[in-house]
Amino acid sequence: MKRKIDFKVSGGGERLVIRDWYSAKNSRDFSTLAHIQRYEWVLPYLKGLRCLDDGCGSGYGTYYLAKNGVSMIIGIDISSVAIKFAKKHYKAENLEFRQMDALHLQFDPNSFDAVISFDVLEHINEHDQKKFISEIVRVLREEGVAYIGCPNAQVSMGNNPFHMKELTRKEFELLLREFFYDVKIYGQDLVVNGLRAGENWHKYLSNLSYENLVIVEENCEIAYGLLAICKKPIK
Repeated sequence: MKRKIDFKVSGGGERLVIRDWYSAKNSRDFSTLAHIQRYEWVLPYLKGLRCLDDGCGSGYGTYYLAKNGVSMIIGIDISSVAIKFAKKHYKAENLEFRQMDALHLQFDPNSFDAVISFDVLEHINEHDQKKFISEIVRVLREEGVAYIGCPNAQVSMGNNPFHMKELTRKEFELLLREFFYDVKIYGQDLVVNGLRAGENWHKYLSNLSYENLVIVEENCEIAYGLLAICKKPIK
């Protein structure tokens, strides 16, 4: 019998597809493990809430959230191919996928308790990044929370042709504080032999396990990934 592939990258090397969450979590693939960690990190904040996954890609993370306690979640992506795949492979009563441009969200104001957006911001040019964030704020209810993640330009290898504008920790926080009244920045890093890899993270991408990935509050400026929890102001 031919073995099923549990995870792969498509979309010209930039779109991750996970068919079996727990098999993929036991892989040694850095990109796969990093994507899984972000969704597992955000899950406790989202249980019982109505959520938007803004830039959901193939939908594996949206489905994971839907099956683990989120009240209702909609995944949107600009790619018709990604949404077609998501609709075919990930189904749940509290889950919906729609093709949509993140710069022009087709939702009423105050539609969601929370918005999740991982690895989308860097695919947008500097001018449109503000439009992207303003749309997230618009569809969030008052006191709603956004969970946003992106690579850290300060330590990035800078070799991804799909990335239009990567941000440093400082740039990331300054952008978010233009729109949110409360912003908390975290970092995704690797721990090797008990020590954080920091700015040398790219030297340790072989023979990793999920246990090598950590989310930290200190010295986020040298972590390979940035995560933010952002609260919408009350009018």
